[in-house]
Amino acid sequence: MWKNNNHKKTIFLICFLALAVAVSFKPEEMTAEEASRNYVISQLDSLLINLKNADSDKSSQLINYLNSRKHYKRIEFFVEYYSPFHAKYFINGPLVPKHEIEFGNKYYKPQGFQVIEENIFGTEYNSFQTKKEFKLLDSVLTELRDYYKNVTLERANLSEAVKLQFIRIMSLNLNGYDCTLNKNNIIECVNVFEGLYNVISLYNNNTAGKKLNYLSVEQKILSCIKQLKTNTDNDSFNRLNFITKFVNPTFVSVKKFFNELNISPSQVNYALNLYNTKPFSFSEINTQHFALYRNDTLNSKLQSQLGYLLFFDPVLSGNNKRACASCHQPSKQFTDGLDKSLAIDGKTKISRNSPTLLNAAYQKLYFYDGRLFNLEEQAGEVLHNTFEMNITEKELVAKLKQSSDYKNLFKNAFKNTQDSGITFYAIMKSIAEFIRTLKTTNSRFDNYINGNFKQLSANEIKGYNLFTGKALCGSCHFFPIFNGTVPPSFNENEFEVIGTPETNQNLNVDSDIGREAISKMGIHKYAFKTPSVRNLKHTSPYMHNGVFQNLDEVLTFYNKGGGNGFGLNIHNQTLPFDSLKLSKSELNELKSFLNCLNDSTFNIKPPKILPKFGNSTLNNRKVGGLY
Repeated sequence: MWKNNNHKKTIFLICFLALAVAVSFKPEEMTAEEASRNYVISQLDSLLINLKNADSDKSSQLINYLNSRKHYKRIEFFVEYYSPFHAKYFINGPLVPKHEIEFGNKYYKPQGFQVIEENIFGTEYNSFQTKKEFKLLDSVLTELRDYYKNVTLERANLSEAVKLQFIRIMSLNLNGYDCTLNKNNIIECVNVFEGLYNVISLYNNNTAGKKLNYLSVEQKILSCIKQLKTNTDNDSFNRLNFITKFVNPTFVSVKKFFNELNISPSQVNYALNLYNTKPFSFSEINTQHFALYRNDTLNSKLQSQLGYLLFFDPVLSGNNKRACASCHQPSKQFTDGLDKSLAIDGKTKISRNSPTLLNAAYQKLYFYDGRLFNLEEQAGEVLHNTFEMNITEKELVAKLKQSSDYKNLFKNAFKNTQDSGITFYAIMKSIAEFIRTLKTTNSRFDNYINGNFKQLSANEIKGYNLFTGKALCGSCHFFPIFNGTVPPSFNENEFEVIGTPETNQNLNVDSDIGREAISKMGIHKYAFKTPSVRNLKHTSPYMHNGVFQNLDEVLTFYNKGGGNGFGLNIHNQTLPFDSLKLSKSELNELKSFLNCLNDSTFNIKPPKILPKFGNSTLNNRKVGGLY
């Protein structure tokens, strides 16, 4: 393994540099932010030494990859916060081609740590290609190192970067999001906590940060590290116990500690409040973060009440027979129970399955292909669609203005604005505000996360650990929303190519090209937005085309390896495995976990009556639509 003394010299040099850096700066003589900068630079120095010293043989590349990852994980909180684009596209992003609509036809091939991981741990090792990836990563990180020497560090931003890392631990790090092949994520979490410990301690050493709560933070972080080291096996580690008993309590203590420093929040908009002292859970994520106008909350309650009536009113359709509730029925968890929804003619079907609207507000892109950016636009698209509601803006506004009831409702809900007289935007906004109320945060799983540890059985806990561990479901359906909205920023949605078949016989891939129709990029052929797996009990059939009737069919499909596992030859399939190799008992445990994500307490009933019109025909319309 040791072909020469270069490796020994490298290890000695790394240790010497680390000690030299530790001695060179004295926290009591500089701000905590300046000391943090020095710490980040020292870790980058060690990381870059490993990248430069990777030889062409596999053993050398493996050693230097693992050492590089260790140093990177210690400063991941910093790089992800101050260089999110570089982190995603060039350093540690998912192992798929990356593209954003604003880039036009340009897309980025996978690059960075995850490509190196695939080369070393995959089935097709290529020494030359791996060496090339080391050099590319070295170039990017060298550039960032120089940038970090001069970047302005504000206390609010740095403390928020630390806090966001705790969300990343629970939602990504523990789930193998960026090490799906070597399954080294438990050990890497140790490195993450080491980095957080080192930076937070700088605030305690700084005279402005000598607070009693630091002792609690220190003890809890060390307990996290100890707990991780007791079982480093990816498949058997109890993630749920670790999150509830260790990570979340530590996160609370860290927030209390930074609050003692009287740090004013930065101007960055987050999906959650990083300054309260509550544990992280689904209920802590703010749906307003995903709204068209984040600060437009005036009269939102009245608007959602108006949207509730509009949602069940078939007057919104061109034939006065179809309502939003026709395809999103409360009794079926706001789906319709069909493989593909009925068109407005009541005979034919539209091209895709009707997704649940429960928790639909927690995403940045809408429709299976992600073609729209907010709930307001989504509502407008459905109203315009000739196969769905088939009505124009002008027709709908004119129709609603015939009702004195609706005129009064809009006047109150949009008081003192131009929308008070009924506008198409006000219609869309009201429906969107109603959908934002469809939050289900009271499942047995949520209650468990919030401290009621009697809510889940041993099999359900095993199921969660399979979901986030061996089965790799959690690397696409992220805790705690369990959809493809990526934590901790919650500013983007992921799309996956899984090779969904046209029938449950799994003989041919479905012809729907998915996101490719929007992006015009071949890399997105058959790609669809990752949906939530909450409330699955009453939302069958599953997939964008409703091909699978029950969870057993879905789990069998994934366990086999998606479309490619059934021989469909999807060249751009993004599932990070060939076969999960889950046993029958493991599949049952996984299924039992998914079922504990159902919220049986959520119950919305249709209104008994709808606003009146002067037209007797319209007054006879059916609540929720005829079909």
